Amino acid sequence: MLNINQMFQKFCSSGIGRTAFAALCAHSVSISVGICQGYSAILIPQLGDEVTTEESSWLASLGAVSNPLGSIISGILADHVGRKRAMQISSFPFLVGWACLGVANNIWWLYVGRLITGIAAGMSTASYAYVAEISLPEHRGPLQALGPISASFGIFVTYTLGYLLNWHLVAFISVSFCIITFISIIFIPESPAYLCRKGQREQSLSALTWLRRNSAMAEEECSKMAPSSCAEEPEKKVSFKELYLSSATLKPFFILVFLFLCQEVSGIYTILYYAVNFFQDSNLEMNEYIASIVVGAIRFIMSMVAAVLVNKYFRRTLCMWSSAGMGITMLLAASYFKYYEINSDETRQFALIPLICVLFNVFFSMLGMLPIPWMLVGEMFPVEVRSIMCGLVICIAQIFIFISVQVYNTMNYYLNFSGTLFVFFVASFASLFFCKFILPETKGKTLEEIQSYFLNKKPELHGVDNNAYVVAVGDFEEPKNETSNGDDENVQTIKMSS
Repeated sequence: MLNINQMFQKFCSSGIGRTAFAALCAHSVSISVGICQGYSAILIPQLGDEVTTEESSWLASLGAVSNPLGSIISGILADHVGRKRAMQISSFPFLVGWACLGVANNIWWLYVGRLITGIAAGMSTASYAYVAEISLPEHRGPLQALGPISASFGIFVTYTLGYLLNWHLVAFISVSFCIITFISIIFIPESPAYLCRKGQREQSLSALTWLRRNSAMAEEECSKMAPSSCAEEPEKKVSFKELYLSSATLKPFFILVFLFLCQEVSGIYTILYYAVNFFQDSNLEMNEYIASIVVGAIRFIMSMVAAVLVNKYFRRTLCMWSSAGMGITMLLAASYFKYYEINSDETRQFALIPLICVLFNVFFSMLGMLPIPWMLVGEMFPVEVRSIMCGLVICIAQIFIFISVQVYNTMNYYLNFSGTLFVFFVASFASLFFCKFILPETKGKTLEEIQSYFLNKKPELHGVDNNAYVVAVGDFEEPKNETSNGDDENVQTIKMSS
């Protein structure tokens, strides 16, 4: 067995230590995103009768409606000034937005604050492209999972502070997190893939050496980068059609857009933005704020569990289990409320059933359908278009979030609460079939191998992972271990087939 010192040396030589630090710094912006997402859940109930139903809908949805603009800005910035600077720049609108909310004394200041923090949340998307580009294939899943973990932590902090403090104070406290993000990113290097694409091979090698703490590993990794993304001379001009209308760009684009559509219609973000109101609508016999804190705690804990699972199991399998669990819990909750809508004169029995269903819905959502789509955004596009397409896909995803949040009260009015939950159930099972038959597997593959798959080229995969496996898109195959010439390390072989 390895002693502690040997384990530490192996950890350092594997290139994960500083890479994990860089990923943590990059994804720290997601804490502010989580606070932005959870803020309406504490703001609207505290305002109470001071705002109308329509005004409360806008307070919730304005945090999402401005996200697309931020995503587009982030994509352009990440492509022109780099991933690192794009992440830092997002701290400034967060600072301004939280200040507006902190001093707000009327509805219009609240609207402005929510709008600006929403733009800032959209600008955080550069972190997923950055982490995808600095990570080794076997580490990419857990490191990308730091994004949802950070967002879940921000949501939990918001729910807890909202129970203890006034919404003004929560806004002022939130300023500290964007300052931490700005300072921490100073200490990490620019994305090596971005530097390569800009013809800065020496700087790329230097960044890789810092990340891996191993010059030989950095040199080997740099030499294996796709020639199109790393050259001694700056990149040559390529036509719009070759870049954005190729199968390597369009296929992942449509897959991700539909995956996010399933995610939003399944009610994941509706429960998030209206946590306290959601429990009020369910007539739960307990403090709604406490119930929301429990939801936030489960999200945070399960996001950490998901970081472990995503490195151990296939992404597609996790999404399928997640969708099935979410669908079952929403079906049970919808059936419960439908029964008492029909039999309104009966005294409600087993009042904890709705709470249990919601908690398990959150539990299952964090297994796959909430975190994994965000991870895939940074993995599935070629480096030449990654920043722009990441921004575009997340822009569309946030439009879906805005619509789902905005129409929640309207759905309750026309469909009743049970009907809204039935919609969430249908969407969850639609995502189950989509993940089963359409969603490709990316676990353990390099970004170049993923690109080759979408170009319909047979990738030659000889990566190293702790769990060797075979992946067939369309037909799931069990993991298999192979060894070569007595070597103790497993060699992974991946078969990609349409």
